Amino acid sequence: MQTYSHVTPHNSWCERFILTWVVNITNIISMIRSLPSLDALRVFEVAARHGSFSRAANELHVTHGAVSHRIRSLEDHLSVRLFERRGNSMLLTGEGHQLLASVNVAIDEITRGVERLRGNKSIDLTVSLLPVMAARWLIPRLSRFHDRFPDIDINIRTSLALANFKSDGVDLAVRYGAGQWPGLKAIKLADEELFPVCSPHFNNGDLPTDPSQLLALPLLRDLNLPWARWFKLVGIHLREDVRGTSFTDANLLLQAAISCQGIALARRSIASEEIASGSLVKLFNYSLRTNYSHFIVYPEGSEKIRKVVVFRDWLLEEGAQSEKSE
Repeated sequence: MQTYSHVTPHNSWCERFILTWVVNITNIISMIRSLPSLDALRVFEVAARHGSFSRAANELHVTHGAVSHRIRSLEDHLSVRLFERRGNSMLLTGEGHQLLASVNVAIDEITRGVERLRGNKSIDLTVSLLPVMAARWLIPRLSRFHDRFPDIDINIRTSLALANFKSDGVDLAVRYGAGQWPGLKAIKLADEELFPVCSPHFNNGDLPTDPSQLLALPLLRDLNLPWARWFKLVGIHLREDVRGTSFTDANLLLQAAISCQGIALARRSIASEEIASGSLVKLFNYSLRTNYSHFIVYPEGSEKIRKVVVFRDWLLEEGAQSEKSE
């Protein structure tokens, strides 16, 4: 006598659903286990962006060997070559370009997700620059940045010393120099030039009309900017530098000129706002170009950080606008 098990349609549907669910979960777990580690993909993205294992090691603060080992492990995991050496550079293969495109899409999506989670929360950006540049150049313009990016709070740190991005918590700096700082991205903000300025009320408004007349007037000195170079530009050769009150702080130098205490040899970058407002006047049409410029500086790995990018671009806009208005 044969017996038959009784299976209701409802029980059969439940069994199929559970079986399908188990298979899907198993596939997902298997897929996750087959993916490379996020750390390996991060090393790959940095190395691909720089085209150099050495520069990638500098950004990641690891050894060249550690980067090479991570890339080799990733290539073994995927069974493809991602880089090929060309001279001193490491160039992506076709498979490397494909992987980089996918990794960049993932990074962008994660970035957008984090920003959505932050909502209207404020974001802090720490900026380092010279005290005089903060007082005379950045602060008069800063309200325009806040109007456009109210979610970013600017922390201003002033110092005569170069900021250490690793230990000082600085995101971006404005530096005066030749534009070469190892491991840092430097974008020119503005060139610099020097010229004499004074208050329009200096000497009861009787201002000099010829450079030679300056030698009989009180000259204010910045110890880092000798007057002799400017006088040489206009054809006056001094046997020794001029005498007068000297300053180590360019901000105080400018304030002394505004207060009618003498004539200052000023940097265009920090005197332009005072000239525009009428607090100072530029004497003569002779300007001495300097060998150095002002640069926006930040770690090479910061180019995808939104707060750094928007502040950098805003600084460049302000610098270009200043050039047009002068």
